[in-house]
Amino acid sequence: MWNRQEAWIVRVKYISLLSLAVVLLFLAGCRQQKKEKEAGYKIYYVNAEGDSLQEVSYVPKARTFEEIMDELASQLENAPSELVSVLKGNVKIKGYERGIDALRIDFTQDYYSLTNVEEVLLRAAVVRTFCQVPGVMKVMITVEGEQLVDMDDRVVPAMDSDDFINTKGGGINSYQNAVLSLYFINRLTGKLEKETRFLHYSSNMVLENVVTEQLIKGPDSPELQPVFVDEVKVLGVQVQDGVCTIDFDQSVNTEPADGTTDAETALYALVNSICDTCDEVEGVRIRIEGLGNVLFRDRISLDHVFEMNLADAVPEENMADNAGDEPSSADDGGNAKEE
Repeated sequence: MWNRQEAWIVRVKYISLLSLAVVLLFLAGCRQQKKEKEAGYKIYYVNAEGDSLQEVSYVPKARTFEEIMDELASQLENAPSELVSVLKGNVKIKGYERGIDALRIDFTQDYYSLTNVEEVLLRAAVVRTFCQVPGVMKVMITVEGEQLVDMDDRVVPAMDSDDFINTKGGGINSYQNAVLSLYFINRLTGKLEKETRFLHYSSNMVLENVVTEQLIKGPDSPELQPVFVDEVKVLGVQVQDGVCTIDFDQSVNTEPADGTTDAETALYALVNSICDTCDEVEGVRIRIEGLGNVLFRDRISLDHVFEMNLADAVPEENMADNAGDEPSSADDGGNAKEE
């Protein structure tokens, strides 16, 4: 009787240990799946219509920087079914060079044979894909060793994912390169100061709306302070007869916690940014949830059109170098590879 009881106890212990082992293996598998999911990348391809980007999740098998680069480049070239590679025709990646915070990717001369839409979609896919690699903050594109230039022969600076507006989702007919003149407040002087920003936006977007959204996003330079809180919503933008009408929600009346913003200075930051960037706009009308007979931050009546006013702005010759996203060198740090 005692031997049977002892055998039963041994069997229970064995089953308990086996169950525990199964549970531990299950948890380990879950942790591994979570780890792989967290380490996953998004690879960008072109849809069948050829007018927008589609992302596909991918977990690299490589571990070193060079191996990951090769693997991602291979994935970009070989699109899954129903999607198309952004590397059209004979366009190939010749090599890459890793800098301090920028990655230079060199393409064959055929890069310049791409159409406007094809080129910008390729640019966006490459930047968004490779900016996921640890240590890569920006991507600079070169063609046969020379820095990429746009259709106006302007050098295209190193880019990050935020430089591309609306490259995912709805189709596009063409893409525009934009140089935005955004006005923020100098922390030291309290005056408006212009910050230049380069980006790309699809032609189905209104440039005035792009300017406003970028202004809400805030400055790149730590020497400048924002004029709006980032919760501000743009309810509508309309341009007619040289006047841009922008409708905001109530949060436009909230002052940013980061510094003290004078109401008039904040208002003209918006007006100057739109008028200076958008050639066809001579004045700006502001609405708050559709109403114009209200006060902006309890001080300024919005019942008329505002025109550009640089009287209280820092003269450009006295500005700090706040041209955000100017070309940054990817020539430092070694780790070069050419094929």
